[in-house]
Amino acid sequence: MERRAQEELISLFRDAMKVGGAAIEMRVRRFASFVRATDEELGQASAALVTGSSRSLRRDGLAAAFPVDADTKLPLVRTDAAETPRPEPLLTPQTRSEVERVILERQAAEKLMAAGLMPARSVLMSGPPGLGKTMTACWLAHRLGLPLLTLDLASVMSSYLGKTGANVRAVLNHAQEHPCVLLLDEFDSIAKRRDDDTDVGELKRLVTVILQTIDDWSPTSLLVAATNHGELLDPAVWRRFDVTLTFDLPDQAQRAALLRRNDVPVELAEAIAAVADGQTFSAISRAVDSARKQTILAGTPLDEALANWAVSLAPNASSTSRLERNRRDLLALVHHCRQLSTREIAETMGTSHTTVIRSLKRLKGEIDART
Repeated sequence: MERRAQEELISLFRDAMKVGGAAIEMRVRRFASFVRATDEELGQASAALVTGSSRSLRRDGLAAAFPVDADTKLPLVRTDAAETPRPEPLLTPQTRSEVERVILERQAAEKLMAAGLMPARSVLMSGPPGLGKTMTACWLAHRLGLPLLTLDLASVMSSYLGKTGANVRAVLNHAQEHPCVLLLDEFDSIAKRRDDDTDVGELKRLVTVILQTIDDWSPTSLLVAATNHGELLDPAVWRRFDVTLTFDLPDQAQRAALLRRNDVPVELAEAIAAVADGQTFSAISRAVDSARKQTILAGTPLDEALANWAVSLAPNASSTSRLERNRRDLLALVHHCRQLSTREIAETMGTSHTTVIRSLKRLKGEIDART
């Protein structure tokens, strides 16, 4: 192809990418891949155009002003820098595999797009509160080296739905223009079933706009939506997301892992995890924080404070005698974890050596039965 024609074609690509978003960028990448076989110079120029655009976006990041509410002038999103340290979430093997797949695809985005394939651009996370959905979004942003923008959809809902729609669209547009991980929290507050009779026409139109936006989402950013009520979502929403993650209550191993992460001795962590069935990650984290406060304010050792919290969670803890037995069993284990002998434990607790042995055996049996 003549140089003049090449220059005109590259100019056309450049202008189209300014307004065409992800679809145009993908076509340019595909064109560059195909044309290299017959015109190496044109292929390189086309590829450089797209690569330069992506690098520019990554370099600029969130340099542009954050979208704000037109009336209050307050930012519509919360922001966290990519460098903010984030703890790794405790996930089931299946969920962890899906999260790692998203990270791998995002890290190899240019390679995939050069082959005409899109990396994962959108993730829908569903499950009760306190199970790590927000933490997982933070972890994704940290691993990808992108800032995290959080839009709480419940908080931007307004009696003036036209204003709500404008605010949501402003955030979506900003996130597509500036590489980031955008977390749409409380997603069900907007993306409800479109046959919900309680919603008015404006909100239903906003759902349609969101669905179209998900379809056309730019590969330079990752869209993450989180909901505590997946059953309320429009069925069409589920089909639009590249990856869906379901968060369930943590099992005993996950509960124990969280306690060990907070410096609880292994045996005590296992015992508390065994009786903490049905507790969320956030509930356990709050219990640990409360125990630490007791340690500072009242001098109660951390392990004893946690054992006291776990007493009321123990199975069949409905009677006073059962509560007292649970408390005695867990305190015996606390002292055991401190490397005291059974006779020393008995002396410390003011009970018999035989009672201590029974307490430790009973706890071990409950742990094994629940493992």
